[in-house]
Amino acid sequence: MAKFKEYLTASFRQIREDRADGIAEDTEIEYRRDIEDRLRRIRQYDRQRDNLILDLCPSNITSTQVVPGDFDAAKFKEKDIQIGIDRRNDLIILEIVVDRYESLFGAYPEADKIKELIPNWTSKIK
Repeated sequence: MAKFKEYLTASFRQIREDRADGIAEDTEIEYRRDIEDRLRRIRQYDRQRDNLILDLCPSNITSTQVVPGDFDAAKFKEKDIQIGIDRRNDLIILEIVVDRYESLFGAYPEADKIKELIPNWTSKIK
């Protein structure tokens, strides 16, 4: 919280220390929640894509869950692509939010969760 709080107190000398602490804490919580929500959504996109394929597979040999005549390849493709677009957008925003978090509040404490989804991501905090 140090840098963000410094910005607040430097910009608004009249803001009391406790008010700056509260603003900085609330802002950090918002950034953390955004990161956690995006991590969860990205994992959900992966499950949605897996489920899209699994829904095509019959549950047993005699089952005919998907009848070739009923299958709409164009609809399947559009849904698959939309999941990919949504996932990529959230990955891009996740990187931006994490970078801003680190520049305002220091190293993100659960960087390993980010590395799971973005293997080549590195913290800018040394």
